[in-house]
Amino acid sequence: MRTRALVAAALVTLPFALPAQVGRIPRRGTTTPEPAPLPPSVEPVARALSLTRSRWSAEGYTLISAVQVPDGNGGVSRYSTFGTGTHADYRYADHLTATIDLTASFLGANSQTAEVGTRYSPLDWDRTLRPYFDVRAGYMRLSDPYSGGNVGIGAGQNATEGTRYSRGYGGLLGAGAEYTISSTLAITSEVMALRNQMTMYRLTSTANLPAGNRYMLTSFRFVLGLKYNPLNMQLTQNPRQ
Repeated sequence: MRTRALVAAALVTLPFALPAQVGRIPRRGTTTPEPAPLPPSVEPVARALSLTRSRWSAEGYTLISAVQVPDGNGGVSRYSTFGTGTHADYRYADHLTATIDLTASFLGANSQTAEVGTRYSPLDWDRTLRPYFDVRAGYMRLSDPYSGGNVGIGAGQNATEGTRYSRGYGGLLGAGAEYTISSTLAITSEVMALRNQMTMYRLTSTANLPAGNRYMLTSFRFVLGLKYNPLNMQLTQNPRQ
């Protein structure tokens, strides 16, 4: 009787003991799951951000011009002017920019110009020293001191002085260079030659131009300026990849 009772108790408890024992046996072919990826760190994000130069730039400069114009005695008058200018350009190709300049001179003679053209630079934009070449067409207004001979009574020759007011169109050729001093600033210098067909519309003296009211103006200009070119920040790739 006692033996039968022990066997019956073992049969009853065996189904409950087997799952506990089997669960402790490690299974073959299973791996521990990997943890979730961490968010991107600061360094990959910084590498994904790149600084690029803006297509727009602006420049302010001072200028000195040596001007040659005909006088009323059949000769040539030479004088110097001092002024300032503003330059703006837009880069539409790797080495070409469209430009616009406004200048004004107040010492020596009073003149204003508006010039449009293009600038070519043979080197890349990341170079510290970059030469360039300018070609422009421009409009000029000029009021300059004027002196000439005027025939008086008899055979006497009297000199007259006044102011000549003129305007006209012309062209400009220039060569210069810019030197980078920071990520956004550069120093510029340039030498230019201008040639304008001027038409005089007023003269505050009794003298006349030998060839009428039209004449050619030749000017050589030296420029020293400071250029500003802003930087843009762009995301070049996904930092999570």
